[in-house]
Amino acid sequence: MIAVVILGAVVLLGAVAGLAWTTHLLRIGTVDALELASKVAVPNPSSALDWPELCLRAVVPQPDESGLVLLLVGWPAQPRQTATLLIALHSDDRRSVPALAHWCATRASVSPTRLGEAGIELRRRQSLDRVQAVLVAEDNAPNLV
Repeated sequence: MIAVVILGAVVLLGAVAGLAWTTHLLRIGTVDALELASKVAVPNPSSALDWPELCLRAVVPQPDESGLVLLLVGWPAQPRQTATLLIALHSDDRRSVPALAHWCATRASVSPTRLGEAGIELRRRQSLDRVQAVLVAEDNAPNLV
């Protein structure tokens, strides 16, 4: 009798875990779809923040501990299109640079979003991992190489 109760509890726990995982995946898929739909509304983006996705090619934190980070980004659908972003992280933020470096090393697809006038959010696609910063400067030009 105890074995039946334990087996029932394990099956129930597995079903609940499966539903939770499915809900998590649906949430991520919905966020990806909504962000992509908003980007398609801009036919000729002039800013890297309007691209449907970014690929981080280089992450260079400034050595003076000012919270400034230089990002070289590319648009995977337009290989010749690159941009350089200078962002400012919060002074007490210790997790964003390692996250950005990891995304760069793994060539993760990143979705950029504007937050207010100068704020930006970079979210790793197919996850809910996010980095928030302030955009200080952007140089957006086609790569001639």
